[in-house]
Amino acid sequence: MVKLQMKIGGCWRSVRTAARYCLVRSYLATTRNHGVHPLDAIRHALASDPWLPQTA
Repeated sequence: MVKLQMKIGGCWRSVRTAARYCLVRSYLATTRNHGVHPLDAIRHALASDPWLPQTA
């Protein structure tokens, strides 16, 4: 996905920006794998109530 984003956007301005993109992408992939809708996860995260996987 990072390569596709680079292709569309042209380039990353910094390594920090690419790392943040990967962090958000990973978070959304994890929530999706646990059956949480990505938009719901974003809403909760922005409301200071991020989704976290249950611990065993």
